[in-house]
Amino acid sequence: MNKYICTAKIKYTRQEVQLHINALKISLNDPSMVHYRGRYESLLKDMKSIEKQMSEKENDAMLDRKKGEHVVESSVIQEID
Repeated sequence: MNKYICTAKIKYTRQEVQLHINALKISLNDPSMVHYRGRYESLLKDMKSIEKQMSEKENDAMLDRKKGEHVVESSVIQEID
């Protein structure tokens, strides 16, 4: 049986990413979420990586003193075994 990955492009601000991270951390403390723990931990890891990338891109843009509005895109790639 073939495994397929479906991806979606979602636009987040850094504040929204931080909010999502906080919500995942709270959910992981809920004992009723035991069946989803692995998936939530994986998502939390990905969201932390995205937040780090966003922060680095913002810092680079500030150091380069770029003027105007810039959209920085990033992605997380996951391999399936």
